Amino acid sequence: MKSREEIQASLEATLAKGETKLSEMKVNLDEAGDDASDEAKEAYAAAERMVDSGKQRLGELADASDEKFDQIVASSKENWDDLSDKIEGGWAAVSDKVKSFFA
Repeated sequence: MKSREEIQASLEATLAKGETKLSEMKVNLDEAGDDASDEAKEAYAAAERMVDSGKQRLGELADASDEKFDQIVASSKENWDDLSDKIEGGWAAVSDKVKSFFA
């Protein structure tokens, strides 16, 4: 089983990657200016909410006692891979949608 530090480091790395992608999408939207579609703006807002939610969750885990942290990880272990796949799939879908507006 991964240590608390490894789990937190993995989550931090995923969030950092998400923030980088979010920044790239923001640049694209800014470059498009008034030509950016509402759908592209909505996709960006959805991505921004995903990052914010991830930060909040990471904060909760970081602030949790060791016992509470272990409980959270144990209770979510069964769903962890599924959740990770959904997050990665969500990022890919949002990213692809935004890219399609600027291709």
